[in-house]
Amino acid sequence: MRASVIITGSLEKVFDEWSDQNARRLTDITEHAASTMRDEMRSAMSGAGLGNLGRALGYAAYPGGGTYSFHPAAEVFVRGRAPSAAKWEGIIDAFNEGATIRSKRGWLAIPTKNCPKGSRGRFLTPDQVAERFGPLRSVAKGRVVLLFADVIAGKSGGVRRATAGRRAQGREAKLVLMFVLVRETTIRKRLDLDAIVTRWQTRYPAMIAEAVRER
Repeated sequence: MRASVIITGSLEKVFDEWSDQNARRLTDITEHAASTMRDEMRSAMSGAGLGNLGRALGYAAYPGGGTYSFHPAAEVFVRGRAPSAAKWEGIIDAFNEGATIRSKRGWLAIPTKNCPKGSRGRFLTPDQVAERFGPLRSVAKGRVVLLFADVIAGKSGGVRRATAGRRAQGREAKLVLMFVLVRETTIRKRLDLDAIVTRWQTRYPAMIAEAVRER
């Protein structure tokens, strides 16, 4: 996902004369348009319940470096190096357009609310949960497979591995659903970033026109 804000052609003839002040005004307007569009996209993601996904968006203004131009440009894009940026761009596009996701290895593991999270706030994988609580138990149910962990309530809260020692203390073990395995899952459309871009296709020229009238 990438959205650009750019002036096509030259505005030198529109202004009475070339001046640093006019060039600076055009450049500032262009940067403001891109930063505001980025902020509106972030707000849309937050409002759609997508947490901090909007932090993946950044913007850049050109020519940059404290210089100004009658040909300014700016863009909103997914930040990060190529592999990471491509991953987050794919996630944003899925929520913006809707998508069906299929596993390359046969099953998709969807964590339930019972699944613990790691230090970065992300759900643990099935392998990580198995490492913490022991082998997971699978139960086929129609087209899905349910993965349960055998756990014991911790004395200070949370759950612990159901070890023989804890069982010997008379502490009751229970099965807790950690994952639902599916062949594919559908992500419904939850964003309309295209509408934000379309609005700016009107708002940005209007901002430039206002600057011309006020010169």
